[in-house]
Amino acid sequence: MQGLLENLGRTYSARYVGGAGYRRRFGSLALGGLVSASLLFTSSAMFGALTSIELCPLVAKSTLVSPLDTSKTVGVVLALPSSDPAGLKALADHVSTPGDALYHQYITPQEFAARFGGDASDYQSLKNWATSNGLTISQESVSRTILTVRGSVEALNRIFKTQLNNYKTSDGVSFYSAGVAPTVPAEISSKVVAVIGLTSGRPNASLAKVGKVLGEHPLANSALKPAGQTEALGTGPGGTYAPQDLHTAYSVPTFGTLVKNQTLGIFEQGYYNPADVSYYEKYFKTGSAVKQVPVSVDNSPIFVEPAIEVEACLDVDMIIAMNPKVAKVLVYIDDYQYDPFDVAITDAFAKIADDDQVSVVSASYGEDEGFFIADGTEVALDTALQQCATQGITVLASSGDNGAFGDGYYAPYNVSNPATDPYITGVGGTQLLTTTGEEYELENCWNEFPYYGATGGGISTYWAQPAYQNFPYSGYTAGNGGSTTKRNVPDVAAEAAVTTGVAVYTSDQGGWLQVGGTSVASPLWAGYLSNINAALIWTGLGRLGFFNPTLYSVGKSEFATPADYMYDITSGSNGYVPYGGPGYYNGFGYSNTTGNGSIWGGGFGLQLLIGGTQAGTPPGALIVGLKSPATSSSATIGWTNSSGAVGYAIGLYHAGAIFNNTAAYVAKPPTTSLTFKGLSPNTAYNVFIWGFNASGGSPFAHVGFTTAP
Repeated sequence: MQGLLENLGRTYSARYVGGAGYRRRFGSLALGGLVSASLLFTSSAMFGALTSIELCPLVAKSTLVSPLDTSKTVGVVLALPSSDPAGLKALADHVSTPGDALYHQYITPQEFAARFGGDASDYQSLKNWATSNGLTISQESVSRTILTVRGSVEALNRIFKTQLNNYKTSDGVSFYSAGVAPTVPAEISSKVVAVIGLTSGRPNASLAKVGKVLGEHPLANSALKPAGQTEALGTGPGGTYAPQDLHTAYSVPTFGTLVKNQTLGIFEQGYYNPADVSYYEKYFKTGSAVKQVPVSVDNSPIFVEPAIEVEACLDVDMIIAMNPKVAKVLVYIDDYQYDPFDVAITDAFAKIADDDQVSVVSASYGEDEGFFIADGTEVALDTALQQCATQGITVLASSGDNGAFGDGYYAPYNVSNPATDPYITGVGGTQLLTTTGEEYELENCWNEFPYYGATGGGISTYWAQPAYQNFPYSGYTAGNGGSTTKRNVPDVAAEAAVTTGVAVYTSDQGGWLQVGGTSVASPLWAGYLSNINAALIWTGLGRLGFFNPTLYSVGKSEFATPADYMYDITSGSNGYVPYGGPGYYNGFGYSNTTGNGSIWGGGFGLQLLIGGTQAGTPPGALIVGLKSPATSSSATIGWTNSSGAVGYAIGLYHAGAIFNNTAAYVAKPPTTSLTFKGLSPNTAYNVFIWGFNASGGSPFAHVGFTTAP
């Protein structure tokens, strides 16, 4: 099937559809199948006995303060391997790969446990061992791959032949970790692949950055903008971006209205005041009333945590900004004063997978990949993420806020976990600029060194390159300095600049705040993808699930790459030479700063609908026309039935501005007409429509019209 690029390239000039100087293309281009990723290290490896645990690298860079109080209770995760790691990885890839016979054939947590769970006798032995040694079991997993226990420092020092100490980093952050490499007891060494929690780094891995405290009654946009300035600030308090601004700039479709009961998830290291989010909804008249439900992880206490509440409010606010029709957000909480980050993130995703209640989950947290390698968190977390993939849960995570430099200790460069895991969609940061009416103007790679940081991104030292990063052609990720052999981070990006900032209301922190960081970008993508899920579910095609194989294969052809269906960020870098190096640079296509690009909501969303490659016959051709002359503010189109279509994907564009001002709609049989409202007078528009099903889209049909004066 020929794509819109090929068909329209002869008709429209640059800045129109398919013009030679214009890189935004779309149409019914085939999504090729993906072969299974081959990872350098994974839970599919055959592990021997785990006899000792490496110390966290942060220990050697920090100051010893004192031994940890021996009466303090500490949580430790005992991680078991999957009983069939190769089969698990194969299924995770199959159900996530467009064109595969098992695509979207998800399983339940109980089916996962039966097919891929940890060995039942080993799991019971670990439970018996824990209780016999005076440890308390605080979290079990349906899959039998995670068993979390708690015990006194005195007991853990004795059991693991170590010494837990308090340390302080050079920037003043306190943490605890073993000062002597722990020894894994012989009774459990052959049963576990990781023991997590004895060699942890910084306990709080929140990434949100507050640029300004604006107060309860900040100045409005009109009072801040100099006379004659055409570049718009946001319409939110203090000139920040309001939810409507982000929705407009990114041309986000309103597919979320099609499904009434979507539940999303977020991971947090503390709680917040839900009334602050409710005030955000009321202030901006979002038309939403999202139910916020706290979920305790590892029996963590749930209370407002001042160091976390901005992050948590931000996460929910940004989901609402992209999809105000989300019904519920489950807030998975493991307080950073209760468990360090490596324990918290592992337990949280194990519970998210076991609960199987969310379609999309965002984690706006991260810490250096190297800290996770030391205690085996990479392996345990990867198993939980593969479980999420087999169950159809989309997982996104922020790529970090310290540029190419990870923990801030100069070279070598570091990437952030969990965003580096191959079964997560890593989300980097941009600086978004809008023009009149908050329409999209441009984006650069987010870099505000030395004050606020820069988007995380780079090359993993741990994970081999997954197969999806070789699409749409071999070497796709290498064009701007990326790797052809290792996992490249991030995959996508969105607004993260602190100096422009989004509006967040947190009463305990002074009212309205101007906030940035990749913590903004990850929940923006989560909210956006929930719109796509709504359209897919409504038309019977199921939810996205693990997104990366679909993302990288969108528009695969000799003509197009995924970046052609997104806002391709071509300028900037995430380096700072005095800080340690030049970082990674942006260019056309994939970059290790902003991935494939940011959200071109309508165009990318339509491509996700019409790009099916499952076995079968795509829908037949259709004809579209104007049902009556357009008025000054509305127009009604009608179309003929497309045989075999489960839905119709419809794009409305201002003539001459194909990727700005994109409005996307979806309808399904027997509907064969649609009325566009709120149009501008005396303006030319183009409409493109496709029928679609799981096997792809029909040839497009097109009609143009001009509204009355």
